[in-house]
Amino acid sequence: MKNNNFIWQCLFGLAAAFGSVLSHAQIQGNYFSHKDWEIACDNTGTCRVAGYQADNQSHSISVLLQRAAGAQAQVSARVKIDREAFGRELKQLQLFIAGQSFGFVKIDSKTDEGQLSIAQTQKLIQALQGKEPILWKWNKFTWALSVDGASAVLLRMDDFQKRIGTNSALLRKSTASSDQVLKPKNIPKVNINSYVKGLQARHLIHSATSKQIFKQIKHTTTAEDCPLVFDTNFSADDRVVVFPLNSQYAVVEVPCWRGAYNVGNGYWVMDRQLKQVKQMVTGTGSSFSEGQIFSNQRGRGIGDCNSVEEWSWTGKRFIKTYQARTEMCRGFAGGAWDIPTLIYRVQLSS
Repeated sequence: MKNNNFIWQCLFGLAAAFGSVLSHAQIQGNYFSHKDWEIACDNTGTCRVAGYQADNQSHSISVLLQRAAGAQAQVSARVKIDREAFGRELKQLQLFIAGQSFGFVKIDSKTDEGQLSIAQTQKLIQALQGKEPILWKWNKFTWALSVDGASAVLLRMDDFQKRIGTNSALLRKSTASSDQVLKPKNIPKVNINSYVKGLQARHLIHSATSKQIFKQIKHTTTAEDCPLVFDTNFSADDRVVVFPLNSQYAVVEVPCWRGAYNVGNGYWVMDRQLKQVKQMVTGTGSSFSEGQIFSNQRGRGIGDCNSVEEWSWTGKRFIKTYQARTEMCRGFAGGAWDIPTLIYRVQLSS
């Protein structure tokens, strides 16, 4: 059985591979974190940088800086707080940098987010490269945004978007033209084709049908990916679920592993007779619906750091169409922001 620490290490183990060589690579999603900051750049060239309070601070706050690829793209900034303990009276925060006020940011009552002005954003970016305190205040309460790690992730953003040494760089700026910076890409599209919704079949875990399925999927997976299939340490309530995809194919859902607050299901595309595996999709899935497989794995029980993935049916196979993760566990239930490394526009064809 997989434990949560191992799963989490696997999900995040490639973060260190995000190096400067990426500035010469084709657009692909990447994630990197350092101290109190993290960055995710997606397959369109857009980068999202998120910073948080230091670990020893009790009031949760986060800032998101977002910038698309392209010479003329500007940085936008939003601030978010966890204000459950402060009630709905909180309608704005006042920004202080090095003890000087830089005005107010209106906080939306539904999202707990606020949009910074252009001037506030520029001042914030400058402050993130220094050591002066960045504080947000309301009445007698204060939220402190950490600057530790900010310069590292801002440099990663410039590097990914090929801005280093140009006039559009945030760090290591020069007068060189930005004509050769990374060009933005459109969000790719995928249609969920040849999908026909039908009645699912649920099989007892030790039924003849389940045993037939296990025999086939063992050829396409390992005990590391789906230990329950190999050690048969299933629970009495476990079921093998078969969802029809069309007249030729079905997707099979099998319990694979359990942790303290995570579970992982495996998903395989098989022929409708359940005699041949066409594709193994994932061993860390959570659910299937409307031609898509979803995975949401928590970094810890309250879900303030997690990994999210989605796969969509093309008519012949599943392809990954969304991927995002947050490694910072800083008190925001569900995570403070969506910072994807892979995005698609998915449409269910009629």
